[in-house]
Amino acid sequence: TPAPRAAASPVAGSVAAGALLPQMDVSVKPGADFFRYAAGGWLERTEIPADEASYSITHELRDLTIEQLLALLDRLATSEELAVGSDEWKAVQLFAQATDLETRNAPAIGAIPCDLEAIDGISTIDELYTFVRDAFMTSYIYGFYGISAAPDFVDSSVYTAWYSGPALGLPSRDYYWVDDEGNEAIREAYRGMNAALLEAAGYDAARADAAAGRVYDLEKRLAEPILRPEDFNDPGNYYNPRPVSDLIAANPDFDWPAFLDILGIPGQETVVVTQLAYLVAVDAIVADTDLETLKDYLRLQVVQSAASALSDEMGEIVFDFYGTTLNGVEEQAPLAERALDDVNGSLGFALGQLYVDEYFPPAAKAEIEALVADLIAATRARIEALDWMSPVTKETALAKLDAIRVKVGYPDEWRTYDGVTIEESLAQTLLSASLAEAKRQYARVGKPVDRDEWGMLPQEVNAYYSATNNEIVFPAAILQAPFFDYEADRAFNYGSIGATIGHEITHGFDQGGSQFDAEGNLANWWSAEDLAKFEALTAEVAAQYDTVEVLPGLHVDGDLTIGENIADMGGLQIAYDALELALAEEGDPGLIEGFTPRQRFFISYAFSWAGKAREAALRTQVLTDSHAPEAVRAVQPARNMDIFFEAFGIEPGDPVYLPPDERIVIW
Repeated sequence: TPAPRAAASPVAGSVAAGALLPQMDVSVKPGADFFRYAAGGWLERTEIPADEASYSITHELRDLTIEQLLALLDRLATSEELAVGSDEWKAVQLFAQATDLETRNAPAIGAIPCDLEAIDGISTIDELYTFVRDAFMTSYIYGFYGISAAPDFVDSSVYTAWYSGPALGLPSRDYYWVDDEGNEAIREAYRGMNAALLEAAGYDAARADAAAGRVYDLEKRLAEPILRPEDFNDPGNYYNPRPVSDLIAANPDFDWPAFLDILGIPGQETVVVTQLAYLVAVDAIVADTDLETLKDYLRLQVVQSAASALSDEMGEIVFDFYGTTLNGVEEQAPLAERALDDVNGSLGFALGQLYVDEYFPPAAKAEIEALVADLIAATRARIEALDWMSPVTKETALAKLDAIRVKVGYPDEWRTYDGVTIEESLAQTLLSASLAEAKRQYARVGKPVDRDEWGMLPQEVNAYYSATNNEIVFPAAILQAPFFDYEADRAFNYGSIGATIGHEITHGFDQGGSQFDAEGNLANWWSAEDLAKFEALTAEVAAQYDTVEVLPGLHVDGDLTIGENIADMGGLQIAYDALELALAEEGDPGLIEGFTPRQRFFISYAFSWAGKAREAALRTQVLTDSHAPEAVRAVQPARNMDIFFEAFGIEPGDPVYLPPDERIVIW
């Protein structure tokens, strides 16, 4: 029987402030399995819903936020004061389109906002390149490469143009090129999805199967020269500024000046190439591919992109592969939740403003800002005390720390969506939103970076660090129990939201963030000796995580996850130091639920990572995600802290025990 939509465990806010004991399994010894000790009660009660690949504390809080947002949309829909054409009105209309399956099922493929007949009419490679160029800003066509706008790494005060690689249907290069039984089954399912989509677009079965096979072979060739996910841990691998003349020389059949003119950046002289080997290889790959395969590649780009906005049938085809095959999900999310995703993706800040007004108390913002100040102070003390870093490098590191910008809750100025229009179909409306955002981005190239802009919605249960802005950002939705509860004790909050804050601060000094200076520019501020020591320590962390087995024979990829692991380790250590400073100032509150503050700190931290995942999803995560699985993040950082073993009496011989000479401290 599929698990119910709502998890059986208590959701945010439904238990007493800071209550940890109901979530634990105290029959398990801390030294035997600390994750189950800290979160075993929750793990025992909680099943993964049928429409999820995994489920965690973050998902519980996200579900609460979904309920709140759906209630807001319902209220908006019945409002008599809603101005036609306003962003709020657009949100209501888009939600209505997304939930109107009767209308969506009627036109099906005819609602795709791209003239597939135009692709049919292409008869030469020149015509194909012209179509790709002209359709880029009018359809779901991506072509063979994309151009985006983002801050320049060397001068982060200015937006520049970035060249990225191909549109591929599989998650990463290795899915095409690493031969094992699991990947071959995924490839077969992927070809099957594409064949089914082409049949829905009008192909007969034999033609669809043949085309899907040829497109897969093309994608495999396009994937060969691209970077692996772990390569993006080092900005030097993908920050490659090149004159536009290099793009023209590499791909002479494509009219780059005309393309840049269509994007609205005709005078652009330099483009940052993220996939240098791909830029060199793509022209020959396209030239060596028959025209019909190239046309099928474009058709599938359109149909794949629009499928979920079209009929139930096409949405299920895509879900069966991306949801079930790749992640083991049993069924799609409820229609209302999928519609909410469309609203968030297209008009998110309009909905976010309403969410903040309704659900985010001003007191929470002030509390978090004070907590951030405590964590930054603890970070300063840790940097000052480092025994492997020279005074000169410390001075620069501290200057960067002092320059970190902090954003809490929501932006001071709200984004508007004047360029988004409600069209005749959901697919067309979503395309309108996508193209409006693209135009907004391209219009910024060559102009000053807006340091006040947010890169995440207030209603997202998440947080981030931006290297180019040197900022940490904590949206309103994550600032709720159980991540943050202003009625709970210090140890509870420092172990949960405190460690999250410390995590984001540490990202400024991980293997990637450490290459950017206080102004957010890519610059080496390290002495050669200090950099060598830092790189040696990061290599030790990668090697340590490589030993962690997630499933039989499946280990964490220490290189892929290195940045997040450094941030987890540093964040927990910083949060613990901040707790000690708070206890020294305010006094020890004694036992709460039978635990000391130091014990509650580590239990709260581990519980904040309570979660479980389907095996398929876990395998996909290990292969592609820069984050280690929750069960690893809950315990491994603590295993590198002496106080963790002291707090729980964990001794040699216990499975959780890590010998002192194997414990690593960087920050």
